[in-house]
Amino acid sequence: MGRLDGKVLLVIGGGADGPPREGETLAIGNGRATSIICAREGAAVMVADLKLALAEETAAAIVKEGGRAKAVACDVSREEDCRAAVETTVQNFGALHLLVNNVGIGIGGNLVKTSTDQFDRMLSVNLRSHFLTMRYALPEMAKAGGGAIVNVSSLAAQRSNSMISYEATKAALLGLSRSAAMTAARDNVRVNTILPGLINSTMVRRAIGDREAAVAPRIPMRRQGTPWEIGKAIAFLLSDDASYITGTELIVDGGLSAR
Repeated sequence: MGRLDGKVLLVIGGGADGPPREGETLAIGNGRATSIICAREGAAVMVADLKLALAEETAAAIVKEGGRAKAVACDVSREEDCRAAVETTVQNFGALHLLVNNVGIGIGGNLVKTSTDQFDRMLSVNLRSHFLTMRYALPEMAKAGGGAIVNVSSLAAQRSNSMISYEATKAALLGLSRSAAMTAARDNVRVNTILPGLINSTMVRRAIGDREAAVAPRIPMRRQGTPWEIGKAIAFLLSDDASYITGTELIVDGGLSAR
């Protein structure tokens, strides 16, 4: 018996675009790991991604293990796509109980090296999309009797690395989630945020390559985290094991922020 048996989950950003780790046959990012772990816990999973082929890869991996999953294309910068992802989930699985907003991009630089267009793009993808998917998902979750939402922020919400639009949107997501949690509580829907630290994900390897040797000494646990560890933390927050947890943030960073 899984912790998410009988639940329907929509994962926004459930694909994985980039090189796999050595020994992996399938590239694994936070969204893909979350989708697979939650399917193993019994959830039926709708995998949404900007690139349909990447969402289909995740869904196929779940089905191969005997789980239930389908895929949908979703450009989160378009309100219609956010609405359609929720509707498609309900149409295919009959309900919606759980939502994970994993999508996020990083462009621009510090205050003087970030254009207005870059800042607006970051707001659209990293913040506005979470507002939209939650707004469309909440009525369906209320109809289903309640559920849970997890938004994926970053340790950058609390620590600066001179990427102003990324840090600003990830910090704003904390406030967005807390406010949504107060609204959703009356419908028996919990909303929490997870803050990953330095994670050895496919997105990171695509953007900057293998950074393990460079960053591991900075982390008290002396290694980067894995997408599987992020996925397990998210699955916990989605499950009834976290039934009295809402409006809060969970840091998963190997102790980096405690230094």
